[in-house]
Amino acid sequence: MTFIEYIKQQNIEKLLLLSNQNSDSISDNTIVDILQKEKIDIEDFAILLSTPAEKRLKEIAQKARRLTIQRFGKVITFYVPLYLSNECDNACTYCGYNTNRKQERTTLSFIEIEAEMHKLKSIGFDSVLLLTGESKSKIGIDYLIKSVEIARKYFTYVGLEIYPLSESEYKILVKRGASGLTIYQETYHPDTYDKIHLFGKKKDFNYRIDTPDRALMGGFRKIGIGSLLGLYNWRYEAIHLALHVDYLRKKYWRQEVTLSFPRINPVSDDFILPYRVNDRDFVHLISVMRLYLEDVPFVLSTREKGNLRDNLIELAITQISAGSKTTPGGYQNIKVKSGQFDVSDKRTLGEMINLIRQKGYDPVIKDWDKNFTGVIN
Repeated sequence: MTFIEYIKQQNIEKLLLLSNQNSDSISDNTIVDILQKEKIDIEDFAILLSTPAEKRLKEIAQKARRLTIQRFGKVITFYVPLYLSNECDNACTYCGYNTNRKQERTTLSFIEIEAEMHKLKSIGFDSVLLLTGESKSKIGIDYLIKSVEIARKYFTYVGLEIYPLSESEYKILVKRGASGLTIYQETYHPDTYDKIHLFGKKKDFNYRIDTPDRALMGGFRKIGIGSLLGLYNWRYEAIHLALHVDYLRKKYWRQEVTLSFPRINPVSDDFILPYRVNDRDFVHLISVMRLYLEDVPFVLSTREKGNLRDNLIELAITQISAGSKTTPGGYQNIKVKSGQFDVSDKRTLGEMINLIRQKGYDPVIKDWDKNFTGVIN
């Protein structure tokens, strides 16, 4: 069964209706009753996303915090993104790497990659996420293999955020040392997806949405998914994300699924944000998602501003980045003017570690899970 087939078995229309109910449709007693449950179901989840539930957001957030501490302890894990290339063959209207954008394109040499990794290791990072634009013609599988091999010399955990590949290609990368893959559907709304992806391989909605399956069948022990919040109604995205996590965890129960919450942070004014997600909606989404997905790691990048990230650390987030650069060669100050998105929180790893300790949390930079969970062959 594919995820598309799984979705067809769900009563999506009912879930969307519940999540979009106004204040006259759902009583406060219903919200309170749901919050008293030990475990909520997908319909409860949809109701908690609704406007009437906003009156109980404080209680929802408090329960989300309690569940996070119960499941994960007061621990925050760090990772660092490393951009290898900004070459891209896709025309995604919202992205700084859009092939139609006139900008300097750079792909790091293996010597430059090694220098970047040496720099990051000296800072103290032990988990790295290798990213590229989506251009298989310019960043081929051999380049990716070599990049992973270099990374494995420096980092305990090597993750990838790259263009979608075949199952057989993922198997090769896993054998060379890659442990995880992050792949965002961007939006689960097919019409919106088609409208904002003008051309390129990425325009194929179904191929994109099946990527987590191919990656997990290829042997990755971790898969990270998410929606790019702001492209479509956040409640619609939340329901599809929750169901996608359900589907993946049921089918690939030996492997781990993580969830990210990237909000659009465009690098120019060319793209007009169609569905802005404000901070209150953002907290609402993350809190309700924690109530439904109690033991799923939640990831937050430096797209978000520092003060909001500080608060979310104590809410439901378990993994964060720090000191991020979104241009190839950024840690070695190779001058590429425009990144994939603008970094809002520019604090260093050291600054973030100190902050987390001040909050009474333990910072973790080593992927200890590797010692207990082998790569799935």
